[in-house]
Amino acid sequence: MIDLDLVKKAIALTKSGKTDEAQNIYERLLKDNPENPDLLSIFGLFYVNIGNFEKASEILLKACNIKETLGTLSALGFAEFERKDYEKAAEYLEKSLLFGENADIYNKLIMSLFEIKYYKKAVEFANKMYELYPDDYRAISNKIKALTQSGKLIEAHELCVNAIKKNPDMSVLWFQLGFLKELIFSDDNKARECYKIASDLGNPDADYNIAVSCVKLGEFQDAEKYYKKMLDKYPADIDTLTSLGMCYLTQKKFKEGYDLFFRRDKSKLAEKTNNPWKLEDKIADEVVVICDQGFGDHIQFIRYLPFIPAKKIQVAAPKTLKEIFSRSYPSVEFIDYDEINPDTQSLRVTDLAYILNIDFNHIPFSEGYLKSSTADIKNKKLKVGLCWEAGSAGIRTMINRTIHIKCFEPLLNLANIQIYSFQVNDTLDGCTKYPQMINLGKDFKNFSDTAASLKAMDVLVSVDTSVAHLAGALGVKTYLLLPYASDWRWFTDTETTPWYKSIEIFKQTDHISWEEPINKILEKLKTQK
Repeated sequence: MIDLDLVKKAIALTKSGKTDEAQNIYERLLKDNPENPDLLSIFGLFYVNIGNFEKASEILLKACNIKETLGTLSALGFAEFERKDYEKAAEYLEKSLLFGENADIYNKLIMSLFEIKYYKKAVEFANKMYELYPDDYRAISNKIKALTQSGKLIEAHELCVNAIKKNPDMSVLWFQLGFLKELIFSDDNKARECYKIASDLGNPDADYNIAVSCVKLGEFQDAEKYYKKMLDKYPADIDTLTSLGMCYLTQKKFKEGYDLFFRRDKSKLAEKTNNPWKLEDKIADEVVVICDQGFGDHIQFIRYLPFIPAKKIQVAAPKTLKEIFSRSYPSVEFIDYDEINPDTQSLRVTDLAYILNIDFNHIPFSEGYLKSSTADIKNKKLKVGLCWEAGSAGIRTMINRTIHIKCFEPLLNLANIQIYSFQVNDTLDGCTKYPQMINLGKDFKNFSDTAASLKAMDVLVSVDTSVAHLAGALGVKTYLLLPYASDWRWFTDTETTPWYKSIEIFKQTDHISWEEPINKILEKLKTQK
C-alpha cells in the first residue's frame, strides 16, 4: 500500500518549492514500491513540474511499460514534447486518446504533428479538436493552421477574422492573421501591422515575422533590428540567427552573412559524419563534400569543387544528380550518403564559398560549369522550356515562388513558339489544362535527363527552382521570374545575376501581379526566331 498522506505531503512540498524534500519522499516510497505504476506516474509528474523532462520521460516510460493510463501516457507525451522529441510526443499523445481526451492533449498532439510535418494527421486532429472544443482559442488557432495547410486560405482568413472579433486580445490569432495577409493578399504592410499587434500582446514569435515582412519590403535595417530583438529573447535560436545571416547575404555582406548562415540547423545528415569542418580547421588532405539543402543549392554551389585544396575529394550527392555531376567532374568520386566515412572531414556544399573565402565579387564559372549531352528535340518553331511551380520549401516560400499556370496563357498561345513542360511535379495540372504543351517532365528520371532536354531548348522560362539553376549551370539561355521578395542568393538584382551569365531576371515590381514581368518575356519571345 502507498502512504497517501506522504504523497500529499510531497505534492505540497513541491508546490512550496521544497523540491529536494519532496524528491526524498518519492524515492523512499519507491524503495518500498518500485513497480507501482501509479507512484511512478506521480514521481514522473514531479519531474515534469520541476522541468527535468529527461528524468520525467525515463520514469513515465517505466510506468507505461507496467500499466498504460490516460494520465501516464499524456504526461509522457508532454515530457517528450518539452524535450523536442516531437515524434515520440505524437506517438504517446495519440495513444493516450484511446483512454480519454482533453484539450491539452489535442493541442500538444497537433503541435507535435505539425513539427514533424505529418500534416495529414495534424489537420485530422485539428478538425477533431475544433469539433470538441469550438470555444477554446487553441482549437480555433489549430483549425486556422489546418485550413491554411490544406490550402483553404480564404476559409482560414474568415475564421481568423471572426475569432479576433470575439477574442481581440489573443496574440496567436493576430499572428495567424498576419500570415494569411501574406499568403492570400501578398500584403506585407498589413501583415506587419498584424504581427506588431501580436508582439504587443506578448506573442514570443511575432518579432521574427515582423523582421521577415521588413525583408520582403526591402527594409533591411528594420529587419535587422527585429531579428536582433528576437535574439535578445532567444540568443541561441538557430532560425533567427540563420535568417539574420540571410538578411546580410541579400545585401551582399559576405562575411557578416555567412558567419551566421554557417550556423544554420545542420541536423539533416549530421549522423553521417563525426568530423564536420569547423571555423578553426584547415581543409584536410581527404574530404567529403556533403550535398545538403535543396537540389538548387547542390547545383549552384558544386561550382566550388575545383578550388578545394585536398588530395582526395568525395562528394555525397543525391542519386538524381550523381550522373551529371560525375560527367562534369570526372576526377571526383561521387558516392551515396550511406558510403560516407564518418571520420573523414566533411564540408557542406552550401558552405564552400565561405570555407574557401571566395566572396560575391569573385563568383567563379558564371558562364556555366556542368556538362551534358543534348536531347534530340527538333522543331521549326522556337523551342521554349517552361517551369512554373516551386516546391520542397515552406508554404510561405512555395507560394511566393510559384506562378499559376493560367498566368502563362498568352505565352502558351504564341504562334511562333513551341512550349515544352519541364515541370516534374505538376500539382496545378498545367499539362492537362494546356495540352498544346509537350510534357517532357513526365519522363525525367534524373537531372541528366533534364539537362539534355534543356540543352535542346532555345530558351527556358522558369520560376526560382532547381531547373533554373541547372539551366544557368549549363549556360542555357534562361528568363528567370523572381518574386518581389526573392531568395537571398539573387541579392537585390533585377536584371542579371553574377551566378549565371545566361540568366536574365524578370522580377515583380509589386507584391501581387506577375503580369508585367510575364509581358516583358512575351514581347521578347514574339521577336525571336
